[in-house]
Amino acid sequence: MAGVSAERQETSVIKAIKKAIMSNDKNPITIVAGKTTISDVIEAEKFKYRQISGSEPYTDVVLYLSNEKTLNLSLKGEEAPSLAGGGLRGLEIAIPGIAKKFMTEAYENLIKVQKLKVGDKIPDVYGKISSRDKLKIVIGNKSMGGPIDYMYIGEMNVRSRYDKEKNVLTFQNGTLTDSETYAKTHNLYFRLRARREDQRFDPEAKDNRGVPKIYGKSPSKGDSAGRIVVTDQIPKTALIVNMI
Repeated sequence: MAGVSAERQETSVIKAIKKAIMSNDKNPITIVAGKTTISDVIEAEKFKYRQISGSEPYTDVVLYLSNEKTLNLSLKGEEAPSLAGGGLRGLEIAIPGIAKKFMTEAYENLIKVQKLKVGDKIPDVYGKISSRDKLKIVIGNKSMGGPIDYMYIGEMNVRSRYDKEKNVLTFQNGTLTDSETYAKTHNLYFRLRARREDQRFDPEAKDNRGVPKIYGKSPSKGDSAGRIVVTDQIPKTALIVNMI
């Protein structure tokens, strides 16, 4: 359902922009979302490519401007948004070695501190991302289907209003923030979680590079690894491992 909601959000944003442009005889429009204004927009399209690894791209929507420049937008929901896709492969493209470090630190904590045994249920594990790495992860690069110029964070059911006289399209329940500002003003964390409810701790599981996978295979669905995302929200009782 999360994928369906995200698709609905992307489609709604694109439709609102296209409708405003057509209403103004295809002249450039101005977009406002939160405190951000983007002028001279002549088109909006869904990003057509994937990461070089084959994973979902960072960019969701591309804005085309009258000066022939483009702006890449990443669209997210309001509740604990996952800010960077692609899992281990995507993170390794951004910063080689960082995913291995996180998985190794998580594994060591679960073994030595949490004292987990084979078959135990695994708590979600978080790792705070350093200031020097946040920009690379949030913005991404071309190989990752980026770089991202703006983060749009809002409700899945997009509401907007077009003022034809002023030629301004306002998104009423979403905000745009340039990606550099977003990275600098938010604490960001890796989050490792199960893909399936029935996945349990397997201290022997490793990927083809020898990195701990931590999660064993799901008996019901066969998934053989957890999922890593980047988030700016963590619970008060979160298990956080050292990433310094």
